[in-house]
Amino acid sequence: MAVAPRLRLELDGNTVLQGDSRRPSTLRDALGGDRAALLHADPPYCLLVRRNARGQKRQPKGVKLDHSAVRRFEDMAEYRLFTERWLVPALDNLADDGHAVVWTNLLGRDPIVDVATAHGMVLHGTYLWAKLGGSGNAGEQLARLYEVGLVFGRTPPPALGPGDPSPPRHFISGYDVEGEASRWQDHPNHKPFSLLEPLLRAYTAPGDRVLEPFSGSGSTTAAAVRLGRKISAVELRAQWAQVSCERLRWELAGRPEDGPLAPGLD
Repeated sequence: MAVAPRLRLELDGNTVLQGDSRRPSTLRDALGGDRAALLHADPPYCLLVRRNARGQKRQPKGVKLDHSAVRRFEDMAEYRLFTERWLVPALDNLADDGHAVVWTNLLGRDPIVDVATAHGMVLHGTYLWAKLGGSGNAGEQLARLYEVGLVFGRTPPPALGPGDPSPPRHFISGYDVEGEASRWQDHPNHKPFSLLEPLLRAYTAPGDRVLEPFSGSGSTTAAAVRLGRKISAVELRAQWAQVSCERLRWELAGRPEDGPLAPGLD
């Protein structure tokens, strides 16, 4: 039985690669001998398998968190093992003065911090994304904290002087404030450019390389290219690797309004 070749796209020093980020060789292949100034990772949600009172798996509800791109874990021990398998080799490919930003929900925070600090990283703080929801009285909008970006460095952060800018710490917006999610198949982990921009500006410079082990629909790829950084992106699922490749082409082409939409997914 023939095995379909994995997807790979290299353009202008940027790479999108279909592969498993738990394999150190995959990360090295995506980086092409470089080391990343920033590890920006949006790993699978730390969600536990939904079961009923008899211990049987519940049927999916058809909502975003039951999407095929969302992985659930049996327990926190399984999630911690998964985190070790991808995060340790990713950190090994980080520059000596590099930083790491790892997105999670509140349930996944402790396993990620434990693995990163055991590997010598220092938690610098958090970048909170509160998503706008329904309206309250007098047109007020409610913001709920769903996701947290954990920011790490290899050494403690330097003390800020009176004229130094403070690092980004929070962002409040809708899920798709720029209206680009639907063009790229509404991936459940879509991140708007305006959310990612402060992180890339704070922790990288133009020409620096960003490593994204879980590319999804290419949110990080698009933001990095738009800001003049280089991207090394890895995505396990062939469908989403294809979307990320198309998005890289679209960004490098100047984001044309009449550009092709991403292909349909199963």
